[in-house]
Amino acid sequence: MSSVRFRSGAAAMVTLPERRSRSAHDTVLRGLGSAIVSGELPVGAMLPSKDELSRQFGVSHTSLREALQTLSAKGLIAAKTKIGTWVQDESHWNMFDADILAWRLAKGADHGFVANLFEIRQAFEPAAAAIAALRRGGEHIVELRRHLEAMGEASGDKQGFTDADVAFHLCVLDASGNPFMRSIGALIATALAASFALSAPTDNAERAATAYRQHAAIVDAIDAQCPQAAADAMLQAIRQGWTIYSGLADRPLANLSVRSVRE
Repeated sequence: MSSVRFRSGAAAMVTLPERRSRSAHDTVLRGLGSAIVSGELPVGAMLPSKDELSRQFGVSHTSLREALQTLSAKGLIAAKTKIGTWVQDESHWNMFDADILAWRLAKGADHGFVANLFEIRQAFEPAAAAIAALRRGGEHIVELRRHLEAMGEASGDKQGFTDADVAFHLCVLDASGNPFMRSIGALIATALAASFALSAPTDNAERAATAYRQHAAIVDAIDAQCPQAAADAMLQAIRQGWTIYSGLADRPLANLSVRSVRE
């Protein structure tokens, strides 16, 4: 594979994958972003000059500037006049950002990362299911059952099951009618992809059947407008997912409870 190489200040040479993308902005964004998240460009590293980056990536200064602005908005880099541009500490990164999550997953889903994803799912998704039970429209029930059916038909098809499961959970967020709930969609999709990459329900017929029943319980509770039942069913599904994955995990999942949701 050909590559784009550059130096970061006095640091060692960094090799970035050369990616085909639809725009020059994407080329720089993905190249630098993935290098930062993967650790190839470590925290505190100074980026090369804009002239050098433009030359190495083969893009205009305008495209480079736009990409750097995007990376800055994601919290990955910061810049000061007469000092330059450097990689920020992870505490500044927007971990809800879809690109950062994707780059982090591409780096490799270590157990701590996946555990963090499951814990944040426990904090949000049961509440989203409960709210969805109070606010859902008929169209949401139709869509949820369609995704549920797709899960049932994806026996042995890991990608098909993953796509249907992700769509199901995103639909629950949408049914809540809460834009803040919708904003965690990328995080949930990443959590499911990370866990399924190692141990998907489709790897075992019994587990696949259990996952189907648990998701059916979620949609039935939302359809019946029973918020507590919806929250409980969602929490059970999340914990079952963790149980499947946890044979490879190095720490237990925090035991969170779900409080009753009242109108």
